[in-house]
Amino acid sequence: MKETDREFIFASMSRICQSLISEAEVLCELIDDGDFDSVSRHVSSLENEADNIKHDVQYYLQDNKLFRDPEAMMLYEVLMSIENCTDLVEDISDTFTRLNITELKDNIISSFMSVGTGAVKMAELINSIHHMNKIDTPVRDLIELDNYSVEYKRIYDLNMKKLYVDGNDPLDVMRWTSVYDVFKELFTGYETVAECCGKYCILGD
Repeated sequence: MKETDREFIFASMSRICQSLISEAEVLCELIDDGDFDSVSRHVSSLENEADNIKHDVQYYLQDNKLFRDPEAMMLYEVLMSIENCTDLVEDISDTFTRLNITELKDNIISSFMSVGTGAVKMAELINSIHHMNKIDTPVRDLIELDNYSVEYKRIYDLNMKKLYVDGNDPLDVMRWTSVYDVFKELFTGYETVAECCGKYCILGD
């Protein structure tokens, strides 16, 4: 793989990270009583932008015959794991509208904030990997991104326990189980990005 190929893929990953950050910012509008339908539409438009970037990379890899290049495939795996996170943020916003949830529980606010801080950490990680040398790898950045999944799983267990102990309305329990689950999927997605980046750092050279 040529350096121009590598630069194109990293630039594309950075653009998808920015789409993810923008999605997270729009999602956080719900904290301040934002319009759920409007937020969902805006997040979907940002996810479509990320999809288009992914498709451009797929065409680039095909046109430049890079689908058999080992490094290109590892970077493509990283890119796909990042783009999957943009899908999962869209799933979060769609869940609120699909289940007609119009009011947030207080214990979900920190999860909203972590979506954004995790997205920023992901962008920083991609930048660190892009500019890493053969000796020093961004281990701290990898661990910090991975920790978002670890921390949310702890919060998830607490929220689910409270929901099933205190919940009186079966529909409310069902709705919020879906919400907590889709947030968990996103933070697991962040963990997957960290794993893919770690594999590239170890095997990329």
